[in-house]
Amino acid sequence: MAEDFKEMPNNPLEHDKYAPKEFKVLGRRGITRIDGYKKAAGKAIYTRDIQLPGMLYAKFLTSPYPNARISKMDTSKAENLPGVRAVLRYDDPEVFGRRVVTTYGGCEDMLAGYAYFEGQQIGAVVAADTEQIAREALKLIDVEWDVRPFVLDPEGALRSGAPLARPEWADNNLNEVPPSPLSEVFRIGNVEAAFEQADKVIEFKAVRRYHGGADTELPCGIVRWEGDCLELWLHHQHPYEHKWTMHKYLGVPMNKIKVNAPYNGGMYGGWNWIAYSQIATGITAILAKRTARPVKWVFDRREDFVFGSADAMVTYFKVGANKDGTISSVKLKSFYENTGFWAETHLLENTRIPNIEAENVTARVNKGPTIALRCEQLPGCFVMAHVFNHVAAELDMDPTEVALKNDGAEGKDINYLNKFKRKHGFPLRDSLRECIEAGKKAIGWDKKWHPAGAKELPNGKMHGMGFIWSHEWDDNRGAGVAGVFIQQDGSANIVAFRTDIGVNAETTYCQVVAEELGMKFEDVFFRQQDDVYLPLMTPDGSCNLTTNSYVLRKAARKAKRRLLELATTEVHLIERNIAPAFPGMQPEDLEVKGSEIFVKSDPSKRKKIAEVVKDMDGSMNWGLEYAAIQCTTHAPVFAWAYHRQGRYGTEPGRHRLCRQAHFCEIEVDTETGKIEIKKIVNVNDVGKALSPEAVEGQQYGGTYMGIGRNLNEEYVWDPCSGVLLNGNLLEYKWATMLDIGEIETIIVETGMGYGPYGTVGIGEDVATITTYLLESAVFNAIGKWIDDGPITPDKVLKALGKA
Repeated sequence: MAEDFKEMPNNPLEHDKYAPKEFKVLGRRGITRIDGYKKAAGKAIYTRDIQLPGMLYAKFLTSPYPNARISKMDTSKAENLPGVRAVLRYDDPEVFGRRVVTTYGGCEDMLAGYAYFEGQQIGAVVAADTEQIAREALKLIDVEWDVRPFVLDPEGALRSGAPLARPEWADNNLNEVPPSPLSEVFRIGNVEAAFEQADKVIEFKAVRRYHGGADTELPCGIVRWEGDCLELWLHHQHPYEHKWTMHKYLGVPMNKIKVNAPYNGGMYGGWNWIAYSQIATGITAILAKRTARPVKWVFDRREDFVFGSADAMVTYFKVGANKDGTISSVKLKSFYENTGFWAETHLLENTRIPNIEAENVTARVNKGPTIALRCEQLPGCFVMAHVFNHVAAELDMDPTEVALKNDGAEGKDINYLNKFKRKHGFPLRDSLRECIEAGKKAIGWDKKWHPAGAKELPNGKMHGMGFIWSHEWDDNRGAGVAGVFIQQDGSANIVAFRTDIGVNAETTYCQVVAEELGMKFEDVFFRQQDDVYLPLMTPDGSCNLTTNSYVLRKAARKAKRRLLELATTEVHLIERNIAPAFPGMQPEDLEVKGSEIFVKSDPSKRKKIAEVVKDMDGSMNWGLEYAAIQCTTHAPVFAWAYHRQGRYGTEPGRHRLCRQAHFCEIEVDTETGKIEIKKIVNVNDVGKALSPEAVEGQQYGGTYMGIGRNLNEEYVWDPCSGVLLNGNLLEYKWATMLDIGEIETIIVETGMGYGPYGTVGIGEDVATITTYLLESAVFNAIGKWIDDGPITPDKVLKALGKA
């Protein structure tokens, strides 16, 4: 059979040689979003909107202390309050002794009788007729607390005699999950020898304060039992995983658990990665079983401030560089709060720096868990930004030139990468140079960039230019499965289960299937949010699009092959004969375009897909000849496919080839310390933009997230009580359109991604890397480093000696 119809296994090291030379649907602008009208019109149904007959509401008791244990509890008053249907306690037999492994180490009770941060949901859960009754019942629970000393500082937590932040977990505050790279030292080369030979050696300290964020839609979930079958409605990015966790926690067979995933409002990781999101559902299932009624658990805004970002860290830097701008060595020691990641990753993966040593230490403190929130790559971006910012400043060099001089991978330069590209069939393009040139032109870099502290504007403010760069994550990890139907009217449906979080993925999947089938976009549809046992990769960072596009491309190619077989194969029915649409032809003689099948050698011979399949009914008794093609569904054509790749898709010998570069122009008021953002330019090489508007949405929205974290976002705890003081959206500041000026988004398409059609994901990139864009711009404006994020006005004034 012709090459077009073969199964194309993905070689994770190879360029996508089977990508179409000309695209009809993918990359096209102006395609209407599948979810657009419902969301814009306010008609979309989210988990929090769902009401079931007889539904109860569950609320959790929260700890008023950062480190405490319940010594005595009396719930009788709460149980006797009218409208209260059940109170589940930490010492009840349904939960007592049940333990769950928490994310990145540690083990705790399913419903704990102890707290390790203020506001932790522990001790008791009330199920009542209304949320208000449940809240009132919580106030009636009498608790005697064993209050223990607490610690908030990661370095302080490691000092001799420091309080234990997790007495129930371990006998120390270190990450207690051996073996773990987070408690080891990473080394390549010889940093000490390189420091001896460097022209410049720089030492400094940088801090990223604990910050987090909140979901647009507050966390919630619904549980209902029907006999021994469990049904869930989830506000979660990983609905299918709840089958496994409910099986583990409750012993329910996975084939008796049905999951529904309505629209999810604004999810950015975080909540989806911590145990509470699973525990809350399990606890509610116990209450639903006890009361024989559906139960919805709901968090208010304060309760949503549970977790923080994984770059809550302090890092000590030592960097060696040469006068020409090449960086020879980097030594790091990083202290993380509660959860750490690998700080050296971006230096290793996309620079030529040959000597790197990084010690990553995770300390337990009495704050909520930290996890991948808007991306786990934050520590790598944090380190990358500070190393390159400081080297460029120390050498009085244009930072874009320093970036270009150090581009590479795993200590090897761009020439090595070019050899790699040639070997594996990639275009020989310089992604970073293309991104930098496009960004410099858009922001006017060559005319506007200047030495630090050298440009005072007529309005008395100081002018600053900032730059930052890294690679695109190019993450293809995970697995997915999906089916493609072609129905009797010639329309096609994607059948799969996944969560929608508003990033336009469903529309893009339809574009992939339409492109591969040769159909019009409007003839393909997908919006599956209830459990059909075909789970696609759920929204999971930057791998969602690439992983699922592999799945759907495979399924669509199979469906196309079967469609053309059907169009050329004599079909025998018991009651009547149906002649093929193209008698005497073979499948490879035909092509599909614009939802029409035609003969390649004579395009005037054509029929609409609907004409070809209208008399085909898969439920009828086909003869044996056709049975091998299709006989298992009412639809004339059905094909399914599965794709799986390693955890990060970074198999040995593979390098990330696509780059990104971001620029900003700011003004700093030296009297007030206020930073005014005049313009941001985002340049991302996404390989191939399957949906340009979706890419621009990630760039635009990611800029607000990243710059907002740089300007404002920080959790503030009372050092005396350990109480979180700004757990709301009044004191915890998100950036709005009033805080950031013009944003220009630029898409570069080199085709050097490992995903289908040479694409890479962009879901996490911009929100992650722009978190550290302002450091270089503020230094360029005032000539003083503020390596303590966020960069608030008081820190600017302090750096200027005015506070």
